[in-house]
Amino acid sequence: MISSDISAPAVEGGTDLVLAVAKTCLLESHLQTWSEFMASKESLFRKEALGEGEGGESSEYVFGWSQVHEEFEELVQRGIGERLIELGSSMEEFGATIASLAGAPTLTLDASMSEEASQAQAFVEILVGMMEFRAFVDIMKNKAKRDTG
Repeated sequence: MISSDISAPAVEGGTDLVLAVAKTCLLESHLQTWSEFMASKESLFRKEALGEGEGGESSEYVFGWSQVHEEFEELVQRGIGERLIELGSSMEEFGATIASLAGAPTLTLDASMSEEASQAQAFVEILVGMMEFRAFVDIMKNKAKRDTG
């Protein structure tokens, strides 16, 4: 588990940058903010709101869902951006690091990878997953996934 100590000085290296941002994003205050946002929007994703029948799953996406997804992305990016400013970094540098880590082979198969690098990649996978529209909709439709995930 990633420590919540975020008082480290400016970091160098992609993994350190990602870990510093991850530590901030995984603080209870950030998680609570994200959870409250999702709870405030969950009614838009309920079957009853879509007029679906008993047990029916619609394969169509509702236009309003993309707006909620964009709002969530902005919320997450705002938190990341604030931490990057504190670290003297930029969203561009962070994005490049995320892209390189997201494309890396699965770290659990690489015994030579440091624990920090493994934690950084795990955070990247979670972050990328949350930003993917279909995964976001799936999470919003399923409260159990939001509560565990």
